[in-house]
Amino acid sequence: MSDQPRRPIFDPDAFPPIYIHQMPTLPAAAHQRKWGIIFLVVAATLLAALLFTPGLPLQWKMYAVVHGICAQQHNIFLANMQFPICARNTGIYSSFLVTLGFFFLIGRRRAGKLPHWSLVGVLGLFVAIMGLDGFNSLFYDLGLATLYTPRNDLRTLTGMGMGVSIAVAVLLVFNVALRQDIDEQTPPLKNGWELLAILLLNLLILAAIYGNLDFLYWPLAFLAFSGITSVVYIVNVVMCALIMGYTGAVTRVSQLARPALVALVPTLLLLGAMSSFRFWLEYIGIVP
Repeated sequence: MSDQPRRPIFDPDAFPPIYIHQMPTLPAAAHQRKWGIIFLVVAATLLAALLFTPGLPLQWKMYAVVHGICAQQHNIFLANMQFPICARNTGIYSSFLVTLGFFFLIGRRRAGKLPHWSLVGVLGLFVAIMGLDGFNSLFYDLGLATLYTPRNDLRTLTGMGMGVSIAVAVLLVFNVALRQDIDEQTPPLKNGWELLAILLLNLLILAAIYGNLDFLYWPLAFLAFSGITSVVYIVNVVMCALIMGYTGAVTRVSQLARPALVALVPTLLLLGAMSSFRFWLEYIGIVP
């Protein structure tokens, strides 16, 4: 017999190492609280600057902030003041916030499944209806033949359907990209009754906008302004979080304080640059 030691039946050195994918590591709780405090201070400062910087009316400051991302034509007036965004965008982004709030209220913040195909079809129909109304309005402005005479209330109403669709899409993208505890068995919308409830809430907002209730100007104007800026901001938060390694790691929104703080920079730069560019185009006469 050979004097050499016998080779074991299973030799771990004969196999390459197996690398197990590890979940991203978030900052420690103490650091998360620190970033959360910094974020709240910066956000409060920005809000205070918007509300209390002297010399210009608040409604004009809101108008100027989103001047580069909204056409601001076919405007809504209430209490003799203009909304910061146009009628269609008022519908889209007011509905976006209301729909998102509805999902959080009924416990769908972790939803990660597409709704039933029939509901997806209805949401797609909302998008198509808004597109039809948008083209009809464009043709009217160009002096071309139209299916019907455009109206601001129709612009807002069809925009609200689009806002519901955007809210569903944004929630799903956010959860799929960032959540560790995503609920892959639950869609944001489970049935037609929930969709009906959202639509009724939107109709209440529509009635408030066109009901000549002057005292509602500020809450409605802030709702529309917050909706359009929040969409831009949420997109930047998701992008910053992915770049910073938060993919599939989030269980609480408060854990996103650091990327949320960083995302303020591209959001402000984008809004400021686009608004300044449009004001400049208007100043030199290229844009009326």
